[in-house]
Amino acid sequence: MRALTPAILPRTLRGTASLGVAALALTLTSGLVPGAAAAPSGPALADGEVAVTVDVPRKKNFQVAAGSRSWPARVLESTGVDVDGNDLVKVVRNGRFVQGDKRKVRQGDRVKLIDVRKRTQVKRVKVQPRTVEVGTTKLKPGKRKVVQQGKAGVQRVKARRTTHNGTLVKYQVVQRKTLKKATPRRVLVGRKAATVPGTGGLNWAGLANCESGGNPRAVNAAGYYGLYQFNVATWNSVGGSGMPHHASPAEQTLRAKLLYKSRGAQPWPYCGRFL
Repeated sequence: MRALTPAILPRTLRGTASLGVAALALTLTSGLVPGAAAAPSGPALADGEVAVTVDVPRKKNFQVAAGSRSWPARVLESTGVDVDGNDLVKVVRNGRFVQGDKRKVRQGDRVKLIDVRKRTQVKRVKVQPRTVEVGTTKLKPGKRKVVQQGKAGVQRVKARRTTHNGTLVKYQVVQRKTLKKATPRRVLVGRKAATVPGTGGLNWAGLANCESGGNPRAVNAAGYYGLYQFNVATWNSVGGSGMPHHASPAEQTLRAKLLYKSRGAQPWPYCGRFL
């Protein structure tokens, strides 16, 4: 019986035969057996080698063959990756970083390079003024008055910036130098005059009338000021600031009471008898 040739086969059979021939040709050229799975991708491994993933900045991860128990830095060097003295090389195994001798690579490890950069930065920064509050009896309790507007200062700051793969991880100021001092903002805050135990029942109006005629702005050419004729040294000794006759009458009376508590009527040898 003569074998059938494609020329005398029915049209439907000729199409089927063509598909079979094409499938056979593909099988022969690819080396695959029909129905068999493709071989897994990855580097070809020699005896004593393991497959390791390399993870470096600004590159797509890739796999390489490395000697089992090799140090990770050696793996990177073998792939042509530059590692300087600042960089960190870490090994990730089962989703966790490993330390010490465990960093010698094993099958399936990921060698991760962290690009560490350290840079010194010098810049000028503005220093905001602080606020100084000063209690006074010249104002009603709780009332505030700004008597000096603050001015910002300027400092030169030298700092070291450390980045890991471009992300800032440490900012350390190593030097500050004041180029212009900040001027504080001064605010007067009204308060009640403090009481001094043991002085409330005395005739302070009588003492003031004798010393200064009751004039809180009185000035004596000999260097005595205000209701009770303080000199500046005595005024400062009981906590007064500025000139005595510039303080409120309540403030002058408070300082006089403090003086009486420590020295009695002795500071007023003539008018002290009116207390």
